[in-house]
Order: sequence, then C-alpha cells, then structure tokens
Amino acid sequence: MIILIITMLFVLAIVWCFHTTSATYVISVYGDVYEDTEFFTKTYPWLIDNIGGEISVDYYLQGSGRYSVPQMCALNEMRLNTFVQAQYLKCEAEGNSSECCLCETGIDPNRYRQCVLTKGSLASLSSSKYSQLGIDARPVIEIGYKNTIFGVDDTWYLKKICTIFGDNPPRGCVRPFDCNGTETYSEKSGVVQFDCQKYFVDLMVSVTYEDVTPSTLSPTTVTKTTNTPSIIIHPFTTPAISTSSSSTTLFPARKGPLRPQKPYIESRENYQ
Repeated sequence: MIILIITMLFVLAIVWCFHTTSATYVISVYGDVYEDTEFFTKTYPWLIDNIGGEISVDYYLQGSGRYSVPQMCALNEMRLNTFVQAQYLKCEAEGNSSECCLCETGIDPNRYRQCVLTKGSLASLSSSKYSQLGIDARPVIEIGYKNTIFGVDDTWYLKKICTIFGDNPPRGCVRPFDCNGTETYSEKSGVVQFDCQKYFVDLMVSVTYEDVTPSTLSPTTVTKTTNTPSIIIHPFTTPAISTSSSSTTLFPARKGPLRPQKPYIESRENYQ
C-alpha cells in the first residue's frame, strides 16, 4: 500500500512539473489577410514579437477559400513557431508574391500541396467559428470563451491578451517593443503548389535559366534573338543597368542558402 502511494505521488509530481514548465496559452485569430492589412502587417507581428514564445495560435481566416485555405494550410505547417507564422502573414498582407512568402518559411511543399487539395472544408469551419462569435467586426482575437478583443489600439490588444498570464506575465507584457508599420496592398490570390528554385523565371518573357549556385559571383547572361525590348531581372540585388541591348542579365544569389525575394523588373523602352 505504501509503495503504491509513493508511486502515485511520484507520477503526480512528474505530471505537475511537466504542466508548469510546458504550459501554453492558446488564442484564436479571426481575420482576412488581404482586407485587414493594417492588423496583419503592423499589429499582429508586434504582438507576436512580444509574446509569441508564450502562446499558441489557432487561425480562422476569413475571405474567399481560394486564398484563405492555402494560408491556413501554410500556417498549420508552421504551428510550432508563431514568429514564422506572423512573418508569413505579414509577407502576404504586404502584397508580396505568395510563392515568395511560402519559400521564406521553409515548409514542406508536398505537405502544403496535399493540405490545399484536401482541406477545402477549412473555409467552412472558419466561417462557422466566426459566426458563433456574434461579432460584426474584424479582425478579432479570442482569448477564452466569449472573451474577445477587436476594434482597439495595438497596445490594448496586448494588454488584454496579457491578462491570461495572471500574476506571472512575460517580459513582453511588462516592457513591450515599440510598434512598427509598413505600406500594404490587398489584391492577392492563393497558391496550391510552389517551386522556390524556378519561381523567378516564371515571368512575362521566355528565357533559358542556367543553373545558378549560391556561390557564383558573376552574372549569368542569356542572349535573346527577338526584336523585343530587353528586360533586366534583378531577383537578388538592387537595380542595375545592363550594357547589352540584346541580353537578359540574371544576377545570382548571395553566398548561402537560396532565399528568393521579390524581383525588381526594369523594362527598357528605347531598344535599339
């Protein structure tokens, strides 16, 4: 009997230690990434910068399932890192290419594609969950049953969320970072499949893209024989002017992993 009691106490002690050291607070976010751009480019990244390591987030994105389902599938692949989730949503809300935003996250393209093709019901679930709130406003953060935050300043979002921590708030609640802002755009569509290596050559012109390795330092030049204006593509560097009137210059990536960024495209009208 004594051995049984000691064993039970030992098990309870282990469970309690695990609970107190790995407890995660869950909040829910409702919004349309392409409509609520101010929130997803400014407010939400700021909130996550302050308390992202202390919470887990469920996303019920609104808007057309054409883009909300791909976004929720991507977010599910990043569910263990709220900072990457916030970075991805900010990238999308800023109007960047979805391929670029997805490649920045490093998620598995195959699992993402499978989710998009089979989880169309996520749009219906998100709409249903939002209707249950009974709130005609967006975005909304839910921190508990019938405990929601919406239509307030950035600092009030944080203050209200921080109440879930009780008497032991994280540093981000006590001394939060300053807010940041950015210019935003809203016209976007969803993506089902993406290829990071080939993304920057899917442009308005047809060119031969030679294999560019991260360690290559000199530009790769592809000669064009058509009588159309040449287009200078700068996927990894700042704008530059080509000295050739019949070529397209592709600047290679910097040393290190290939991380696509939104390309800069310059059209030269005065073609000779």
